Amino acid sequence: MLQTDFLVIGSGIAGLTFAVKTAQRFPDKKITILTKVNTDETNTKYAQGGIAVVNDL
Repeated sequence: MLQTDFLVIGSGIAGLTFAVKTAQRFPDKKITILTKVNTDETNTKYAQGGIAVVNDL
């Protein structure tokens, strides 16, 4: 049985950014990333008009 501390669903920009930042903040925790069959098949890849972000000023 797979045990993990953090489960990230998706390997696009948001998922991988979250995984990297979480790994840096909690180096002793296990992070699992679930992705589609092909790791390069992300919605980020198909973004046509840019990427929307929330910026907390």
